[in-house]
Amino acid sequence: ESIPMKSLSCHNDYNSQVTCTWMEHSEAHALVGVILYQKDNILMEEYNKMLCEHQRASGLQEAPESFVHWVCQNTTDILGIATEYVYSFKPDQVLQAELDIELFQNVQTLPPQNLSVSLMRSGDFLLTWQTSDGSQGLGDALDYEVSYKQEWESWEKAISLLLSNNTHCHLSHKDLVPGSSYVARVRARPGQASGFSGQFSEWSTEASWETPEGGLQPRNLRCLFNGVDRLRCSWEVKKAITTSVLFGLFFRATPASAEEECSPVHEKALHQVPYVIQSCEIPVNNSSSQSQYHVSVRAKTEEKRIMAYKNIKVLPPANVSVTVLENQEYELSWIKHTLNYNVKQRYQVEYWKNNQYEKVT
Repeated sequence: ESIPMKSLSCHNDYNSQVTCTWMEHSEAHALVGVILYQKDNILMEEYNKMLCEHQRASGLQEAPESFVHWVCQNTTDILGIATEYVYSFKPDQVLQAELDIELFQNVQTLPPQNLSVSLMRSGDFLLTWQTSDGSQGLGDALDYEVSYKQEWESWEKAISLLLSNNTHCHLSHKDLVPGSSYVARVRARPGQASGFSGQFSEWSTEASWETPEGGLQPRNLRCLFNGVDRLRCSWEVKKAITTSVLFGLFFRATPASAEEECSPVHEKALHQVPYVIQSCEIPVNNSSSQSQYHVSVRAKTEEKRIMAYKNIKVLPPANVSVTVLENQEYELSWIKHTLNYNVKQRYQVEYWKNNQYEKVT
C-alpha cells in the first residue's frame, strides 16, 4: 500500500458526519497531489471527492516536516449496520505511458552459453560457445559479437568482432600482447536470415550517465520479447512519488482482448539518480510473427473498505456534573449522545484529587 492508503483512518459519529485522516510525504505532495474519494454501498455508485484540510503533525517517529497531514470530513444520511464505505486515492493529474510492440520485431535472445577458450598448436587461441537452449526456436541464423580485452582494461576499450551463424572465433597470437591477461565475452541477436529483428542478448556490461530532469510521467518504457514465452517490460518513474502512487503495467494481447494487469512489478533503485526502474514480465502464449501487444503503464487505483458500524467514535458526554448526597456520597451525572439504531454505549469514569494525577478508573 502507498503511504496515504496505509495511513488512512476513518470514523463516524453514527449520525451524519464521517471524518478521515491520512498523510503523505512532503516531497511527493510537492510533485503530485493525491485526492481522497469516498463512496458507499447504498446510494453512491460513483466516488465523491472529500473536503480535506491540513492538520498539524504530532507524535511522529520521523521529523514532522517530512509529512503532510490531512483531515477530511463529509456528511451523509446513510449510516447503519449495513453501510460500507469505499475510499480511494487518485493523483491530481493523469500519469501513464503506452506502447505498441510487435513481438518478433523486438526480440532479445538469451545469451550464448558455455563460452570456453583453448590453446591451439599454432599458439593461437580458439573461442567456442553454444547457442542458448531458449533460442532454438529462432533458427540457426544468429549474429554474434565477440568482445575481448586485457583484464585491466575497461570494456569500452575492448576489441569487437562481428560474426554471422558461427559459434567459434579464431584469435591470432599476433594480435595479442604477450604476458597479459585477457577476458572475452560474446552476445547474440537474430540475423537477417531468421526473419526476426531485435537487439543483442545481454552480457555483463555496465554503463552510467546523467540525463536532464524530466516530467512526472513514466518514461523510457521498453519491452523485449525473449522469442519464446516472455515479454519483459521496464520503465522509469520518479522515486519521490512512488511512496504515494503505485504504478502498474497493463496489456492487451490483441486489440479485442480484455485488458490484463502484469504482476508482480519489480523495482530497482538507481545510484544517485532520482528515478527507480520498475519492470514486469508478461507471459506470452500462442505467439506468432504477427503478434502485437499493447502495453500501458499508469497509476493504479487503490481502495480501502471501512465498515461504518465497526469504526464509531462517540462524541464526549456533555454537561458533566457532581451532586452531593447524604452520607458523604456523590453522584456523577452527564448527558449522553444518542446513536442511531439505539446502539448501547459504555462509559469510562476517571477521578482524582486536586493536584494529584494518579487517576482512579
